[in-house]
Amino acid sequence: MTDIIKGILLVFTLTFPTGGCAESGSGETKAKTPNTAEFPAYPVDGKELRLLDLTQHWEVNASPILQNFYNLYNCEVIRVNDEDYPYRMWIFGVSTCDEKNPHFGYDSIFHARGKSLDSWEMFCGTGHEWDTTMNPALWQPVMVRSHNKYDSIHNGDPSVVFKDGLFQMAFSSVGIDHRNETNYIVNCVMGAISEDGIQWQKSQVPLLIWEKELEEGWKVGEPTPPSVGGYHRPSLLWDKEESSWKMWFDYYLPGTFLSMGYAVNSSDFMESGDWKVLRAGENPLLRDWPNPEVVKINGRYYAFSDAPYFGSALGGPQNDRRIVMAVSDNGFDWRVIGHILPEKERFGTHLPQTCVEETDGTLYLYVFYSMVIEEDLPNYSAANFMRIPVSHLETLNKFPIVLSQSEQQTREGQKNSSTSLTSH
Repeated sequence: MTDIIKGILLVFTLTFPTGGCAESGSGETKAKTPNTAEFPAYPVDGKELRLLDLTQHWEVNASPILQNFYNLYNCEVIRVNDEDYPYRMWIFGVSTCDEKNPHFGYDSIFHARGKSLDSWEMFCGTGHEWDTTMNPALWQPVMVRSHNKYDSIHNGDPSVVFKDGLFQMAFSSVGIDHRNETNYIVNCVMGAISEDGIQWQKSQVPLLIWEKELEEGWKVGEPTPPSVGGYHRPSLLWDKEESSWKMWFDYYLPGTFLSMGYAVNSSDFMESGDWKVLRAGENPLLRDWPNPEVVKINGRYYAFSDAPYFGSALGGPQNDRRIVMAVSDNGFDWRVIGHILPEKERFGTHLPQTCVEETDGTLYLYVFYSMVIEEDLPNYSAANFMRIPVSHLETLNKFPIVLSQSEQQTREGQKNSSTSLTSH
């Protein structure tokens, strides 16, 4: 089995606060979550919108905040009540290419603490010092694969909220289901809780899994799944105003790269039965929207993705993607407003993760991203961030909507189309 399944990778990987990295925003599922008829028939999206360049509005950090590792990505950052180390980070992948590494070939989740957003120390195991030298051979994961069909290959894409004295994480999990003498890939979103961000208790079953994930199946060795499914790459948010959990995720939809779905939970985060998938299947929130990341600021939602089809020849198809931004007043009716290319000399800047933090008296939206550098293709070997003052976000929101005539006709034609909820 090991020889068959090693090398299955989370190749597309991926909130958070209002007024600080520690919490995830606010906003009332019962009051604002729409019924079927109220869902927008089609998001405001199109090639012209995605090609709008927003890069000039962002300030890019001068140099990488993490580097020297083999293949790590998806920097999830939150603020905690710790005077010496007020920031925590979780990042996943494979730290070194040493085949003696017991986790080589399987994605695991690693952990860091920060004195500032550009100064990090990596966890090296309980009872050991934290690494300040960027020596990944010293780093130890805080979460690794288990031994069941949901969770036997990869753990990754951590999305963390600190609430009620606990770190609460939604993460991608990959396993293998062996049935009818065939191995099938299982993709799902699992949950975990922790008191310290290091020792984690996983959910017994997935929080989100496509209802036919264990029936139709994605055979090991096939390049893509045969149908809709494969819920993955969560972005978790606790909405204070609505007293509700919200989760955006991506999934496989034939004809798209990966698309964005949406689920809510007004009760127990760790209870699978309390999660309800409101948008998925043939009705994504946004098509071609991998590695979704969503943050709510001042009552408005902002989504980021490393969306494809920009046509770059740098590094091949994996690197024709750029960070794309969308805005919404309700978390499900989205308007794409443009893209950001923070590292033009890099071969790829992907897996956006957000953090809202006040620095020197100014409230900023930080977006962390992972980088593919030429000599390390196709792996992610460094990470950095960019930021924009929250007060400047309204400038981006006011950019004109530019749709081609065909896209306008498509949107008008689909306004009258009904959509349906997909329940978990």
